[in-house]
Amino acid sequence: MAIIHQQAVMRATSGVDLRECEGCFVKKDANGKLILCTENDTAPLGVVHVGGDKGEMTDYILPAHQGIVGVRLHSSPGSVTEGTKLVLAAKGTAKAGTTGTQVAVACEEGTGEQLLEAYLTLPTVLAAAPAGA
Repeated sequence: MAIIHQQAVMRATSGVDLRECEGCFVKKDANGKLILCTENDTAPLGVVHVGGDKGEMTDYILPAHQGIVGVRLHSSPGSVTEGTKLVLAAKGTAKAGTTGTQVAVACEEGTGEQLLEAYLTLPTVLAAAPAGA
């Protein structure tokens, strides 16, 4: 079988302006265009590498990427230190969390809206512990 892509980077048409969204997580809308994820999404396609304006191409990195990437933190990301699990937050950003959709693990300390060094994980829904557990 031939190798289709040497790296875990894909391109698709932007459904919204993603030019200032490096490090934000995206999904496709009903028309197959890239838009930002919400904190309630469970299957982001990846993280914006080079964003395009609405109707232009955007490069995004797949969760299978094995390197360190920039992940945009939410304005209130909670306590983020090296090794912190990051879950989806509003507008495609990420925050520290034990519930929600885990998308990455922090490789450094981080604060609000920072482009944080992290490694991507396969999207995994982290459920709250049962009451009384």
